[in-house]
Amino acid sequence: MCIIVNSAAMPPFSPSVQSGNIATSSRMASASTSLAVLHLPVFQVDATARRCENSRRRWRTSHARISLSSSSAADPSAFTIRSRRVILPKRLVAREMMMSMKCALTATPSASGEDTLPQGASEVDAAYMRMCVDLAREAIGKTSPNPIVGCVIVKDGRIVGRGFHPKAGEPHAEVFALREAGPLAQGATAYVSLEPCNHHGRTPPCSQALVKAKLKRVVVGVVDPNPQVGGKGIKTLRSAGIEVVVGVEEALCWKTNEVFMHRMRTGQPFVTLRYSMSMDGGFLGNIGVSNVQGGLYSKLLQENDAVIITDAAVYDDPIILSSEPNAKQPLRVILARSLDLPVESKVFDTSCAKTLVLADQQACLENIQSKNADGKSLEDKLQARGVDVVMMKDLTLEHVLSVCYQRGATSVLLDSRGPVFSGLENFLGQQAVDELAAQKVVVQVAPVFLGENRTEPGFRMPHDDLLMLESVSSHMVGQDVVIEGYFQQP
Repeated sequence: MCIIVNSAAMPPFSPSVQSGNIATSSRMASASTSLAVLHLPVFQVDATARRCENSRRRWRTSHARISLSSSSAADPSAFTIRSRRVILPKRLVAREMMMSMKCALTATPSASGEDTLPQGASEVDAAYMRMCVDLAREAIGKTSPNPIVGCVIVKDGRIVGRGFHPKAGEPHAEVFALREAGPLAQGATAYVSLEPCNHHGRTPPCSQALVKAKLKRVVVGVVDPNPQVGGKGIKTLRSAGIEVVVGVEEALCWKTNEVFMHRMRTGQPFVTLRYSMSMDGGFLGNIGVSNVQGGLYSKLLQENDAVIITDAAVYDDPIILSSEPNAKQPLRVILARSLDLPVESKVFDTSCAKTLVLADQQACLENIQSKNADGKSLEDKLQARGVDVVMMKDLTLEHVLSVCYQRGATSVLLDSRGPVFSGLENFLGQQAVDELAAQKVVVQVAPVFLGENRTEPGFRMPHDDLLMLESVSSHMVGQDVVIEGYFQQP
């Protein structure tokens, strides 16, 4: 039976929230850096060449300038190198320069941009906080609706305890770190990427656990916006005589838990729009979208609670499952303006992940009236495969996201894809722009040219209106360039 849903209001979603701590990936090695400038035939790239952990060799130059002419592109030995302090063999420097640049481009920034350290903090504190971020990311995609959390305990310059929050309902990062540290926690410093919780939920307050362990100092990445915490954990620690430093790598910690932070502020899911393009601006639709382990798409599916596609995308029989180890699979949501769907599609196999079809009300009614020769409607066949079908009076993203949120999705990926011939090639992208429904956009640019037969993403904007992005960044994933940015929020 179809369920009619048309509620514009976003109902409160309040499963027990753990505010352990947060963190973001920071694979960057500790880096004594030197500025390098590559002069290429067509463009100039400024990059920071870093001493990277992944390099087999370490190298340093001071303000090295490397010039690459068209003739030298195929011959690394043609690099000309000037250094104030050291001169290395040309082939070695060229090879190590490119290796270190690759490390720098693929690593997350080790700090939060130009942020200055808060009073009482040092660069050592910042380094340990980035370690907390790395630990927290071990549980990415598994803790919703809770934040991801990392904690490191240090005594006399030695790490004695580490922990992260593995999933909702289990102990927080501080608890695991304290267990590992044991009696060595007394008089030590604890680094926590999110303010320790101060309330009884499914687990006891972490602030009390830190007080009981007789920590001397606690360094906090960012204050927890959860109204149940909101500075109370810090106050508890200070009242117990513990020195507390707040705001170390604050921007990094905030970004790591952008989904949790957004939900605490707005009571709505965090929405990311994703689509792929060619080098000459053509929309790629389903082309080049792979869920291979370690790839962009697989990681996005791992990070989000739900992924939305259109009915047109189903015809290419996509595999919408993350390939990351032990990934929690997202709820797959299909916007159907027609129930003329290929019921045998992989997306309707619910043995590994749930699937929800949000169908246009008229399409549902027509489908019920026109049963097949076997006496079953398509809705009956979908439900027989374990697929939920919900009839919607209005398929606007506002209503769709409301249904996702009711089902526990705090983060939603708008996956704009599908066969170009369908005419709906960037339907979700346009809808997200029209409704200002997304907070973030991720564009994957593949190293291909489609030529004059390409179909452009086709965003229609008011003549004098511009939709601005902020905090734009880019990185490499294999041979693709990934560009990320955030829509300016009203």
